[in-house]
Amino acid sequence: MKKLYLLIFSIIVCLPVIAQPEKGYVYLKNGTILKGKFQYTKDLSKLQIESAGNLWIFDADEIEKVTNKRSQMLTEFDEQNFKSGIMFRTEIGVLVGNSENSQSAPFSFSTALNYNLLPKLSVGAGIGLEFLKETYLPAFANVEYKFRNSYSTPLVFVKTGYMIPLEETNPIYNDGIEPYYYYDIMPWPQPRNVYPNPDASGGFMINPGIAYQRMYSSGFGMSIAFGYQFHRLRYKGENDYQLNIDYNRLSIKLGIIFN
Repeated sequence: MKKLYLLIFSIIVCLPVIAQPEKGYVYLKNGTILKGKFQYTKDLSKLQIESAGNLWIFDADEIEKVTNKRSQMLTEFDEQNFKSGIMFRTEIGVLVGNSENSQSAPFSFSTALNYNLLPKLSVGAGIGLEFLKETYLPAFANVEYKFRNSYSTPLVFVKTGYMIPLEETNPIYNDGIEPYYYYDIMPWPQPRNVYPNPDASGGFMINPGIAYQRMYSSGFGMSIAFGYQFHRLRYKGENDYQLNIDYNRLSIKLGIIFN
């Protein structure tokens, strides 16, 4: 009789515990990963998930797998992300300079394709548009290194390449800078706007920086990046006239990632 009472007492105590939802990660077949409390219905036909204040109910055949281990989720995510091999990142932002510059924050756009050499290291190439005194197309190589193998990680990057001019030199160019012309009869240089509209020939650029990226599924994510961008733009005119203008800017960009 005592054993029967003990069995009944155990069932009463344990049933509420068994009925409580578990905490973990739910993988949907469409690539979405949800973190929260989950619980199957009694007939196991549906899964109820409470995530970020929202309540979701999915059919069992929509679920790929569930796990309550964060490390397992991160490892599986990285394996899936690494196997994809190729990542597209499109960024939009500004190049912030001194407030005294005629263009203190010109618009910058770029898109790059990277390939995973290692789980944390990727290399690639990209192009973009930057609206300085003239419109330029930066063509660059890109190297990225992630600090963690996870859906959320900081990273460092370096972009380097060449700025290709897409239009003729702006005639209001020089920002107070005029070429110097040396008269044969004068012992000192005299400023004179000999070549008011030299031809833009582009120049070298490099953009190292840091970023933070967050993947919302195995195929979609977002990033924010801060960097230092240096580029030297060259201008050429008649009689071997040359003018180099250096830009030193802080790059601030928001990105969208597709795998």
